[in-house]
Amino acid sequence: MKPENKKSPLASQSKRKLRYDDDKGRFRAIEEEVDGSKVRRLRGYPILFGVLGRPWRGSDWVEKVDKDALAGVDFSKLVILLNHETTWVLGRYGKNLTATVDETGLFVEVTLGNTWIDDYVFDRVEKELIDGMSFWFDNNAIIASDWTNKIDVVVKINEVYEVSLVTFPAYDETVVIAEVVAENADELEAEPEENELMKDTLINLIAQL
Repeated sequence: MKPENKKSPLASQSKRKLRYDDDKGRFRAIEEEVDGSKVRRLRGYPILFGVLGRPWRGSDWVEKVDKDALAGVDFSKLVILLNHETTWVLGRYGKNLTATVDETGLFVEVTLGNTWIDDYVFDRVEKELIDGMSFWFDNNAIIASDWTNKIDVVVKINEVYEVSLVTFPAYDETVVIAEVVAENADELEAEPEENELMKDTLINLIAQL
């Protein structure tokens, strides 16, 4: 039974983020050069469905995101940041960021620019020095709390404000890939089959870790 006037750790956060405890999540770097021109991209899953995590390291509580929690979410205002810093914007949905919900979770891809912060982030990911992703979601999300077993289930998320590349991830099991591809207008539009193959590769990577 839920104690009076108390909330679970996740429900009590003003900025709701999730944290996984296992060490499955780490970045992967893929480099490809065509005709001497390159475009740098990062891709991965900041949200994974059904994977247990914690609101902070050492917490007695665990939590997970339900597979239907993102149904109907509008990602049109989504941005991707470095370490949740709003001054370090790496991408914005509809500009250089895409977001897709599939059976694994939320899959995102950002095409990096040519500023120092883009250079820094790509270098950190490529060298696997930054090894996780996190996300911030709304305070009105529906959370089912099992106080006996200390489990929170995020049943419904209304909005995901941002996803971030982080040193200490909210999800240690998330996977991000750094990739360099040809800077060619025709080649930037990947075929649907190629996108599916890339996502399948990530899913298989997660399963093998």
